[in-house]
Formats: sequence, structure tokens, C-alpha cells
Amino acid sequence: MRPYHSILNVLFIALVLPGLATADLRERVAEALAVTNPNLSVESISDSPVEGIKEIKLSNGKFIYGSPDSDHVFSGRLMVFSDDTLVDLTERREKEDRAEMLQAVNPGTTITYPANGEEKYEIYVFTDTTCPYCKKFHAHMDEMNQQGITVHYLALPRSGINTPVAHDLAKIWCAEDPQAALDDAFAGQPFTQKVMPCRAPVADQYEMAQTLGVSGTPSVFSPDGRNLGGYMSPKEVIAGIKDTASMN
Repeated sequence: MRPYHSILNVLFIALVLPGLATADLRERVAEALAVTNPNLSVESISDSPVEGIKEIKLSNGKFIYGSPDSDHVFSGRLMVFSDDTLVDLTERREKEDRAEMLQAVNPGTTITYPANGEEKYEIYVFTDTTCPYCKKFHAHMDEMNQQGITVHYLALPRSGINTPVAHDLAKIWCAEDPQAALDDAFAGQPFTQKVMPCRAPVADQYEMAQTLGVSGTPSVFSPDGRNLGGYMSPKEVIAGIKDTASMN
């Protein structure tokens, strides 16, 4: 997997801009981000499980925490003791949000390879036809489907939405037979199909990937919001679904 945009990677942000002490928490964080991470914005602020601490959701799907009475916010994992183990509450919230976004995806905007026979597993995969590991992942598609795995592809041009790759992906998604067009692209064959009247979902899915915190392709998610990883064989997909399910 190759990163295509930077993600917030700080442990501690001091809100020391002049005049911020009297502003509300949203304004204070927004103004601080404008200086430290101008590509990010505040999406929402709500109560966290810890009294007096607010949960601040950023536009990349990540969470930071702070208090309205404090001049500091912090990023990291909010965890709670449950019996003899630690439960990651931050991951739980991220997972809930990812699941909500994935479940809201219009099936007509994905290129789907359905399981053969009974569907046992379902995954969403952000892909780019210029990505070597995406090509390697796609080479296992017949085996994936034979194993009962349905694959929903989402478009993610790693180079950005105003690039030749994004244009190629838009043609594939609007092709008369999108599945065949995608097969050809991964096989290195030229695009030969008729492009149908279509609003290509590439920009929307690119934005969705950013909100989900996707940093490269392929990127595999389960419908309940678990991030399973990057390139995976069919056996690894199944093992990943089972292993992460047992941890929740």
C-alpha cells in the first residue's frame, strides 16, 4: 500500500493562538487545525465516555479529545478497563462510523463480483487500476467468489481526482459492462467499451476514502466497519474477518 495523503499524526496539540481562550471548543480546534493541519476540519463534537472530556471528530474520520475548559486537546486511543482487558473505545467509534458509511453506499455505484452460490463473506475494497497489489488482489477474484466472498469495488485514484487515472476509472465505472472493463484494465488490455450516460462516483468514493482514513490501495473493509488491511489472499480475507470479529 502507498500513502496518497497525510493523516493527522500528532500526540499533543497546544492551542496557543491569541484570543482563543474565550472561543468555544469547535472554533478553537478549527483555528488550531488551520495552522497545524489545514487539510482537516472539525466534523462534530460530542460527549466522550469520560466525564468532562469531549470527543472531537475530524474530517478524516479520526478522533481527538479535549475539554471546553482546557487550552489543550490530545489525540490517541481512549481505552477502558473491562474485566481484565482493555477495550479500545476510539476504535469502536471509528468502526461504527465506518460501518454507517459503508452501509450507505449505493450498490449501483460499486463494481461487484458476487460470491458463487451461498454468500459467506462480504467485503468492500478501494482499488486503483495502476496499483500492482490491486492487480494481484484481482487475480484471486475467481477464488474469492468460489470461497463465498462477495467483493464490492470502490474507486480510489491514488494520484488524485483530476488525473488520467481518475478519468480512466470514471470510464470503467460508466462502461456498458463495468465488470468486464475492470477485468480488461487489470489485464493490461485497452478500454474498448461504449461509455454509457453516467455520473461516475470516483470523486465521491475518493472523498469517502479520505473520511475513512484510507492511506493506500487496495484497502479492504468488512460491512461492519472493520479495516481488514491491504493486499490479502482469499484465505487471509477469511482469516481476517474471523480474527477481527473475535476481538470485538
